[in-house]
Amino acid sequence: MLIAPYPTNETARVEFLRNLEVLDTPPEETFDRFTRVLAKLLHVPIALVSLVDAERQWFKSKVGLEACETSRDLAFCAHALHVPDCLIVEDATTDFRFHDNPLVTGAPFVRFYAGVPLRSSEGYVVGTLCAIDTRPRSIDPDALAAMKDLARAVERELFQRNLAKQARTVYEDERRARAFSEARFATAFEETPTGMAIVDLHGRFEVVNRKFCEITGYRSDELLSKTFPDITHPDDIQQDLAMVADLILDRRKSYSLEKRYLHKDGSVIWIGLSVAIVRDSSGAPLHFLAGILDITSRKHSEALIQDHQHELERRVEERTAALSRSQETLQAIADNVPMLIAQVDAQMRYVFNNARYQEIFNVDPLSLRGQSVRTVLKPAVFEALSPYFDRALAGERSTRDDIRYDENDDRIWRATYIPDVRDDTVVGFFVMSQDVTEQKRKEKSLIDRALLAPLTGLPNRAALVEKLAEAVDSAERGQTDFSLFFLDLDGFKRVNDEYGHDLGDELLCQVAERLRQKVRQHDTVCRLAGDEFVVIASGAKAQDTCERIAGAMCATLSQPFHLRGQTVRIGTSVGVVVCPAYAQVTPEQLLANADTAMYDAKRRGRNCYRFAPAVSMREGHG
Repeated sequence: MLIAPYPTNETARVEFLRNLEVLDTPPEETFDRFTRVLAKLLHVPIALVSLVDAERQWFKSKVGLEACETSRDLAFCAHALHVPDCLIVEDATTDFRFHDNPLVTGAPFVRFYAGVPLRSSEGYVVGTLCAIDTRPRSIDPDALAAMKDLARAVERELFQRNLAKQARTVYEDERRARAFSEARFATAFEETPTGMAIVDLHGRFEVVNRKFCEITGYRSDELLSKTFPDITHPDDIQQDLAMVADLILDRRKSYSLEKRYLHKDGSVIWIGLSVAIVRDSSGAPLHFLAGILDITSRKHSEALIQDHQHELERRVEERTAALSRSQETLQAIADNVPMLIAQVDAQMRYVFNNARYQEIFNVDPLSLRGQSVRTVLKPAVFEALSPYFDRALAGERSTRDDIRYDENDDRIWRATYIPDVRDDTVVGFFVMSQDVTEQKRKEKSLIDRALLAPLTGLPNRAALVEKLAEAVDSAERGQTDFSLFFLDLDGFKRVNDEYGHDLGDELLCQVAERLRQKVRQHDTVCRLAGDEFVVIASGAKAQDTCERIAGAMCATLSQPFHLRGQTVRIGTSVGVVVCPAYAQVTPEQLLANADTAMYDAKRRGRNCYRFAPAVSMREGHG
């Protein structure tokens, strides 16, 4: 019998499971309904919601089994913790992992097992929704898909309780806090790192803390003149009001949701909202207690493709009870998702395409079925994407986010290739491709503004610090070596004073361009400040090499500069420091040493270079 290994995150996983406070709780109709439906759906005698604890598996819900738990070593579900999608065992007696398992050789005589992992948004697999039969069998794709839908519903029920628990905790904390003095409550309310507000039954803010003001951009007195709908995005108001009504009518004790606020400056911010209602001793509602977290950064960092996949899953789940699993329904859903969706078989032929292919490739999606991917994509595009196709057919999920399907179309696409696995065999892959042109433009704009000096277009001090830290770290680990050149222009102040700052700025731009022309393609030229420049030359550690580089810099900058009809001459003093592999030095020390060597060059006549003392190396190397 093969005992399943522990997951790499086992300690955190078990802690997360126990924090759900569901282990060893009484049966609940909510979970029992899922196992009854699963048993009827698959026609199996045993169906379980199984949670895998540190040393056991415990059944939150069970059909056809008397035991409440078993040893983890015997559990099929312990093996399912390691699968991404579903663990299928068609005949346990022929499977090397289970053939001598006491649950196979003895009661309940397990032959068939199907288990779908129950996975939290944090990535913790706490157990499975599983089906067991006493006879060998297989499971057809439609039944397996329905089982996975049930598992997702179990996940929502299981993990949303954790969110509700957090909201209830907020409510209980507020109730207990009323026993303390008002001053003590006010201090805790004000100093918490979470935005907090007390809201009256009409939605008007009564009290807000400093963090709440920081998140929304309003002063406290401004918020106290507003209601929560005033700062809520119009599209999110109705959902919020419906849940507020449920609180007042005592249909729920608390709720949590993600919604959008309108910041004072007009921008949209995403927040995670938890709301509980506070009642008096007679049960009459007094006010609401709201806690908010700014989740804007998380929302913006989520890949657009994931957002649409989640939306697709949500739509499918909402319609599962009312719509048949027909091809027409799936086609209609896929056609209305703003992305390219396709299914490709193992022979690289299209099996399915949504309507977006008509817009992007100007072909009828139905006509593509059976055609080779190679005939649809441009040759250069096909060659660039072939490695990703190969990885998908090898069972590996991958993403590429810089695709241009047509050289005449400026749009940039992010495509994810997802293996299509049936019975442990990759039979093809799915393609989901999203237009990320605007996202790429914004990312480039943000990076350029943050890391480039506006005047010269060279990397600025922030970029230098980042590049230098990477180079030092690589050198310290013995992966590479490099040299640092610290340049200070000789005579620049004279040009600036005599001809003015505009001409001085133009001179700096020409200096930057000459340096770019003299260094190698993989070297980095940065403008540190004023008329100071720094060059990081990767792989340059020999003194003669560094002398050639420094000499070339001095030579090129000593040549005349022609600026708007004026011809000026300057020079440069260069400090050089070599950072060998296994060096023991910090970026700050390197810059300081190079700076000292540069001033030595100035003292020795300017327009020349000097080397800093050798950098020490880690003991045992050199």
